[in-house]
Amino acid sequence: MKLSDVYACLKKDKPEGFLEKEICGITHDSRNVKAGYVFVAIRGHKLDGHDFVGKAVVEGAIALVVEEKIKVVPHSTPQIVVSNTRKALALVSSNFYSNPSSQMTIVGITGTDGKTTTSYLIRSILNTAGCNAGLIGTIQHYIGNRVLPARETTPESIEIQQHLAEMLKSGIKYVVLEASSHALFQHRLDEINFAVAVFTNLSAEHLDYHKNMKSYREEKIKLVKGLGFNDFSILNADHDASKHFAESSKSQILWYGIKRKTADVTAEMIEIDEFKTKFTLNSPWGKETIHLHLLGRHNIYNALAAATTGFALGIKIDMIKKGIESLQEVPGRLEKVNYGQDFHIYIDFAHTHQALRVILRTLREIAKRRVIVVFGCGGDRDRKKRAKMGHIAEKYADIFWVTSDNPRTEDPNKIIEEILQGVTSEACFRVQPNRKAAIEEALLEANKGDIVLIAGKGHERYQTFQQTTIPFDEREIIRQALKITTICA
Repeated sequence: MKLSDVYACLKKDKPEGFLEKEICGITHDSRNVKAGYVFVAIRGHKLDGHDFVGKAVVEGAIALVVEEKIKVVPHSTPQIVVSNTRKALALVSSNFYSNPSSQMTIVGITGTDGKTTTSYLIRSILNTAGCNAGLIGTIQHYIGNRVLPARETTPESIEIQQHLAEMLKSGIKYVVLEASSHALFQHRLDEINFAVAVFTNLSAEHLDYHKNMKSYREEKIKLVKGLGFNDFSILNADHDASKHFAESSKSQILWYGIKRKTADVTAEMIEIDEFKTKFTLNSPWGKETIHLHLLGRHNIYNALAAATTGFALGIKIDMIKKGIESLQEVPGRLEKVNYGQDFHIYIDFAHTHQALRVILRTLREIAKRRVIVVFGCGGDRDRKKRAKMGHIAEKYADIFWVTSDNPRTEDPNKIIEEILQGVTSEACFRVQPNRKAAIEEALLEANKGDIVLIAGKGHERYQTFQQTTIPFDEREIIRQALKITTICA
């Protein structure tokens, strides 16, 4: 890609005395600038890329994309001024990598909960059907033979385009992508040609960022707005917000659900216990009994969303059944931890009041004895959910520990105080700010047949305090705690 191509795709006139140059790369992070790169200055939540353009030039940037001219930059370094550098980054990135999504089938998934599990199920269906599929999501990115840890649900646009280009080069034509509301708002998904958009559900989350539920919903609706007449929207018939998605999309719509039997794809004859989730998948394309390894009614919804996506892509029902049933687990999503103990332990990412409610209802449904919970709330996030999570823990758990999650820049004890505002004095609970100690105490409390849920961090293997992030693997903490308990016994 040449520098003149950047001006062309941004519809900007080349300056007087323009000198053509070959572009070696694009980045929005000044730490990644190399000789021959274009640096795009992004205004972030905490830092402003415009403050780092000088560093970018020193490191070898041959051009800058900015929202305002920077005076300290040498005149020899062209500055391309645009109204929105995030939009510009998506556009230039797509052009730099020759718009890979135009040659691929991209499935985008949005919603508050269920995105990750649904993405794993869809990828499993695609792979089973012989459609080698990549994945970009919350836990990991599957790119050809490479598996990369994810830093966020949806990466920045330059990273997404790079991943797509690498997948296409390795022969991958199908990609499943989790679409967060932040990413949609910040134009990270601009210039991606989605063939299918899946909506799971909507509940209060990220309201510290989006301010209210309508704004939050409208950001997610952007995913279906970009679809064409030949594309598909896969919508949850049992969720009221789906009507807004349907009204905003000109694509073909397929509905899935459990309660509304008028949906295209439904679940019947549901059986749920501590060992299995079984249901009959009913659709215009056939009927099959599904033995789902993932526990709970919420995972039936995820499986229905995945199955409906498979039908939209022309996959036969036998391959859909096989794909769903071949997925054993999703890391940190009601992940069962078994080191030979005589009670059940689950780790789950539930970090909102709605997600915690769904998981605890599932565990209450299958519980033979007590349900014990360890949870906290993340710092620098929506504070309104904290008391609600305390109330839900009191309602569904027999005993629970209130502890730290990722406090970030907040005082862990202040977060705990806000959680306890939703808890009555009659509740059976413990307060232990040290998450490791809270897990150990809960495991020591557990008796034969009890269920212990450790909620909030799921797949994460770290804990964040102030500006410090420490290793924190709950599976290893559980293993060590059970080992000590066994020795003491």
